[in-house]
Parts: sequence; C-alpha cells; structure tokens
Amino acid sequence: MKTIKRIIITLATLVVFIMPTLAQEDGDPVSIGTYRILHSQILNEDRTLLVNLPQGYDETTNSYPVLYILYGGQPQGYFAEAVHIVDRLNEASRIPDMIIVGVKNTDRYRDCLPINRNGEPGGADNFLKFFIEELIPFVDKSYRTKDFRILLGPQAGAAFSVYALMENPGLFRVNIATNPFWIRSNREYMLTKANDFFGKEGSLDSFLFITSNTSDDNEATMEYLQKFTSVIEKGRKRDFAFILNPLEKREVGIISSPGLKKGLETFFAEYRFPAEIQIDGFEDLKQYYQNLSQKYGYEVDIPEFTLIRQGDKLEERDKLEEAKILYEYVVKKYPHDLNSYARLADLYRRWGNYNLAIKYYEQFLERRQMPFIEGRLISLKKYINESAAYAVEKAIINSGINAGIGKYQELKSDSQNKLYFSESDFNTLGYNLITRGMINAAIKVFEMNVEMNPQSANAYDSVAEAYMKSGNKEKAILYYEKVLDLDPDNENAKTMLKKLKK
Repeated sequence: MKTIKRIIITLATLVVFIMPTLAQEDGDPVSIGTYRILHSQILNEDRTLLVNLPQGYDETTNSYPVLYILYGGQPQGYFAEAVHIVDRLNEASRIPDMIIVGVKNTDRYRDCLPINRNGEPGGADNFLKFFIEELIPFVDKSYRTKDFRILLGPQAGAAFSVYALMENPGLFRVNIATNPFWIRSNREYMLTKANDFFGKEGSLDSFLFITSNTSDDNEATMEYLQKFTSVIEKGRKRDFAFILNPLEKREVGIISSPGLKKGLETFFAEYRFPAEIQIDGFEDLKQYYQNLSQKYGYEVDIPEFTLIRQGDKLEERDKLEEAKILYEYVVKKYPHDLNSYARLADLYRRWGNYNLAIKYYEQFLERRQMPFIEGRLISLKKYINESAAYAVEKAIINSGINAGIGKYQELKSDSQNKLYFSESDFNTLGYNLITRGMINAAIKVFEMNVEMNPQSANAYDSVAEAYMKSGNKEKAILYYEKVLDLDPDNENAKTMLKKLKK
C-alpha cells in the first residue's frame, strides 16, 4: 500500500533537520568561541583573538577554510554576527563551514591605514606582516585549516582589506569590505596604488566585495569609490571578480558584518548542489565538488546536508544501496551528524539486518536523546522479541515461503502462543520483503494479513499493490475492488483501477 511508503519517506524527511546538540545544565555558560592570546614580535604586543570552530570539529579530522575578521574582538559585535551568518548559511549548504578568527583591535587606525589621518605613513605594512608571518602561521599550526582565507574588513579595516589585496595578492582569496575611501588621508594614495596595480597585466584569482552607502559614505567617499570601480573595470587583471554592493537605503551607525552574508552567498553561488541535477550515486556528487574545487582553488568537501538530501532522493527512487553509500560516508566524514545514523538504521531495518539497525539507533541516542528515535528502537526490539510477524519472517528467510506459511499457521493454531499478531507489523514486513526483491513472499505475507483483518481496506490495498508489482493484473484488480467495497472513497484504489483497466 502507498500509505506505508509515504510514512517511511516522511519520517526520513523529518530527520533531515535534526541538529546535534549537547545536553545543557542549569547555569551552564553560553559560548560561541575561545579566546587565544598571541604575542606579536612584529607589533611588540599581545594580540587577543576570538576563535569559533565548526560544529563537530573535535570528532573529525576535516580541515576548513578560515574567515578572518578585523574588529573581531567583541563577542557581541562583528564576531557573533559572523558566527551566526556562517552557521545559518552552512546549515543550508550555501557555503562551506569554516573556522572564524576575530582579531581584536588595539589601535585600529595605526594598524589598518597605509596613510595615517595626519598624513604620515601608517602601520598597514606592519599589520600585514603580522598576518603573514605570525597570525596565519599560528592559526594554521593550531587548527586544521585549508589554504583558503577570507578577510572581513569593516570601517577602517576596509582600507586594510583592499590594501592587502593589492600588496599581497593571493593572501586572501575573498575580501569583503565596506567603502575603503571614507578616511580622507588614504584616498589619493589608495587610488594611485590601484591605478598602478590594476593597470599591470596579469592574473588575479581573487574576489572583492565592497558594500557602500553606509553612514560613512559621504559624497566624496562615493566619488572615490566610483573612480576605484572605473580603475578596476579598465584594468588588465584576469580572473578577478569585483562586486559593488550598494545598500538599498543608507544605513546609519555601525552596520552589522557589512555585506558578509551577501558576499559569501555571491562567491559560493555554486556551492549548493543544483536541485535540477539528478544523481545516480556518490561518484556524481564527488565529481561535482571536484570540479568546484578547481574553481575555488582548494579541496571542497561534499556538504553533509547535500549528502543526506541526495540520499533521500535516491531512496525515493528505490536506489537504496546508493543511498546507503552516501549515509555511510556522512558517518565517517561528519560523525556528529545525527541524520546519517537515523537513515542507516531505517535502511537496515527495511533490509532485515536488525543488529545493524539497533546499532545505528543506539549510536544516535548516545549523541542525543530523542523520543522519536527511542520509540523506533523500542518498537524494533519489541518486534524481534514479541511479534509473530518476526517469527514468520525468520522462517521465510531461513527456509522459504512455505516455511513462513507453516509458521504462521502453527502460531495461529497454538493456544499457548504468546507472540502478538499486528496488522501493522505484517504490513511492514510485506513491504520490507518487496524492498529485498522477494515479491512472492510479500504477497503471501499480505494475504496472511487479509486473513487476519478481513475488514481492513489497508490490508487489501497492500495485496493489490504487490500483485500489481508482480504483473498479475487480474488479482490486483480483484483486491483493489475489494478495497472499494470496504472504503468507497479510497482515492488510491480508484486511481489504480483506472490504470489497470485502461
């Protein structure tokens, strides 16, 4: 019967949104990162960092891109906003997960500006040297990183972000900044440097995303930004992408993580697997993300959400072995993802491998207590220990259909039998046998169910579907007509009869 299949798919879909969480106790602190102190010989001072690691970092050996945030030392400010943006976009498979490193200011104008507001040389060169020789090596040594870096430059950090792009191309693959021309002393210097840099022919495999029309953008800053845009458009750099992101309305005050969400979505536009592409297995996904790796310039991992979602689609097409490969890959690559355990448990349950089904249900519950999954585990154990349907199943698997029929008759006639007979269990067993390619055995089990439940339209519907799958149209029509005798409004039976009689 179609109803059972719909239930299986719906339960799987519900699990897609299960997110791993740790049990909390009253009074536990809320944490979005860890403070690190890095002493800089170059700057001759301690620099405070805030570091946020991806979910499940400690359970894997995976490495990650790194997002560096200037003005990133305040947990409530740009850092927290960036954590939220990255988390939400990653959860939807729009961007890869990444390590986030916030760099706390000590003297932002000293560090971020190539030319100080008094017209004297600024500290941008020294600050860039700090990044190259101390900060990035420290992060790469302390954490598992990929050779792919993003720099978020708000306020004065915008000037540093663009300056770093021109002074050390390739250090950051993506630069996301506000208008870099709002500090008067830097305007002519930055524009002259841009003319020289972009005027030289060569490859620049970088992405620059600038948000404008903020409270800092007066007429003069916008004029210089337009000149800068013109310089880039007339420039001779290949492979360079520049996006100007004018806000729809002028923002007053400090804007939140300027352009980060849109900038990340724009650069990683192809990261989410296209809905219109149908895959036949793991290799198709692997090939897509290998191609994407060539484009982005680093090894892109297949997102866990994509693996789960594509596994669901394969299941809907009865490509169960292919779906299993995806789920097993998730367990290995992203052991914190609960969806994979639930999917594998349900698959092995359908295949009759109950030991593995129990194993995966239990592994799920070790990570998170969830009544729905606990109920599935209890139901399975009860089925194995107490259900007559399981005794029939064992007889069929071990000795064939006739042995299953014999076991059913034996249990029905035994007044001392303590195993229970459940319409649901026999119906589920029938569909599981179809999944295993045992259509004739499934028909016999469905007929047992009809014998036990002669007034159940659902039981007759299941037999009818099994006969239809076996190619026996006459029997399928007979049983679908019986469905309508018991349930005249059954739309599924009406539809099937029209198809069969056509």
